[in-house]
Amino acid sequence: MTKPAGVATLLSALPVVAVSACSSPQHPSTQPGTTPAVQSGGPTSSVTSAAPGAASLTAHLKTADGRDVATATFDFTNGYATVTVKTVAAGILAPGFHPMHVHEIGKCEPNSVAPTGGPPGNFLSAGGHFQAPGHTGKPESGDLPSLEARSDGSAYLVTTTDAFTRDELLAGNKTALMLHGPEDASMGGMGGMATGRIACGVIGTDQPTPR
Repeated sequence: MTKPAGVATLLSALPVVAVSACSSPQHPSTQPGTTPAVQSGGPTSSVTSAAPGAASLTAHLKTADGRDVATATFDFTNGYATVTVKTVAAGILAPGFHPMHVHEIGKCEPNSVAPTGGPPGNFLSAGGHFQAPGHTGKPESGDLPSLEARSDGSAYLVTTTDAFTRDELLAGNKTALMLHGPEDASMGGMGGMATGRIACGVIGTDQPTPR
């Protein structure tokens, strides 16, 4: 009688050990295995960094006669903007380096007059180069590297800048991304108010309007 009682005691102890042995590895195995769903504490930061991507700004650059030239995206993270510009059609841009800037007003009107007046010209309604609040001098806040068009007129550029924020580009009258003619043909128009503006796109959050 003593033996069965001892066996019973042993058996009743075993499930407890088994349960604790089961529940103990459960936690370590849950962390590596099930963490993607549960550990949204870690991936939350990657989700958070994706949030600026979801709030990216875009500009769809068109010529004065309405032809699509390029699409630009502005992604903001860690205090700087990543600007990506890619042509959507070949044969429009002349080969060479095309000066590119953010301009101070979100208007891309063909045959328009500059805010300061004067004779009309393509995209003059976009005003001069953008300057972030409190910034003066050169390089101006809106200065970006030139976009190099290959022999077929296609181009692709990725660059970064910390000269402006998303809110600054959207404030007031918004802003526009401007593309000028090749450098050798438009050096006289680099002041921002002269001719040589060949493509323009308002920087914003809206999708392009179908034409």
